[in-house]
Amino acid sequence: MVHWKAFALGLLSLAASTLNAAPVGDNSERSGVVCFRIVVHGPPTTAITPGTAVTGLALARSSTGGVTLATEGFETLISYGNGGFGEFALCNYYWLNIGTSAHSYKPLSWGYDDQETTNWSAGSGQIVTALATSTYSKTSTFLACYQSDEWVLYLQTGKQVPSGVTCVETQLEVGTDPAV
Repeated sequence: MVHWKAFALGLLSLAASTLNAAPVGDNSERSGVVCFRIVVHGPPTTAITPGTAVTGLALARSSTGGVTLATEGFETLISYGNGGFGEFALCNYYWLNIGTSAHSYKPLSWGYDDQETTNWSAGSGQIVTALATSTYSKTSTFLACYQSDEWVLYLQTGKQVPSGVTCVETQLEVGTDPAV
């Protein structure tokens, strides 16, 4: 007799191998509920401004949950649903949200299944752009500042920079899937 759980896991494994992906089980933050999804690995979103210290670094989530650029970043499917920019991690999305600030550099945060920002414009092979709001104009410029041994990322809407740290302006480009 075939047990349905073993059969279901077998189907997940077969689908994963066909898609060059991996079935992932996650029971964290779900109160005992186990989530199985097929996670398709994709190209990272990287800083592309030539000649800067951050060129080639990938959009990442730091150990403290901050938005950073790092040598290894997210390499999973990205959702652009409802004007958002969400990186899929296990059974949830981390949505890139723009915070408020009196400065022209706006703090960014990852919202765990919490999409607050709906004015991103991006797609495979495209530059990540924040569309205009009532407080700033359309921009695809980001500010990466070296703070606490990592490149912390901000949305740049003007020319101000934090004092006492090294910062560089850059753009982010969503990678494209190589031909299969």
